[in-house]
Amino acid sequence: MNNNDNSVIDPEKYEVFVLFCPAHVPFNFAIHPWFVCNEKGKISRWEVLFRANKDKTWGFLHKNHYPPFSGIEIFHFSARWYWQSRLLKKVEGEMAKEMIDFIKMSKENYPYVQKYVSSGTNSNTYAQWVLNHFAEVGIELPWNAIGKNAK
Repeated sequence: MNNNDNSVIDPEKYEVFVLFCPAHVPFNFAIHPWFVCNEKGKISRWEVLFRANKDKTWGFLHKNHYPPFSGIEIFHFSARWYWQSRLLKKVEGEMAKEMIDFIKMSKENYPYVQKYVSSGTNSNTYAQWVLNHFAEVGIELPWNAIGKNAK
């Protein structure tokens, strides 16, 4: 997926894109997932990152830290090279609206918002937590989503 490709957005729909890219080097054998939410043209990106959010109440949860469809930096703190993103799945319609509402409440509801550990709890733990609440959409993070089942 093109890192700046907003052409996949339908401004008339509710959509959730579940995207991923490799994690930072040297952990690039694992993946980093995130959600892009489209509320009829209003776009937001949600993910957990290894760096704490500047707003301390958000812990490690970030909204719009990166452009919606851009991967993360290949090397930590390198604003020069970014991974290409890949689409895991897209959800549309009423289910997408429910997912968006749930994701927007993550700051208050995600139990590990103030905790980050490379092996888990991490970005994969967050993504799996969201997906577990919407099992009917049938999205599974791949085997290399290290930390997806962390507690």
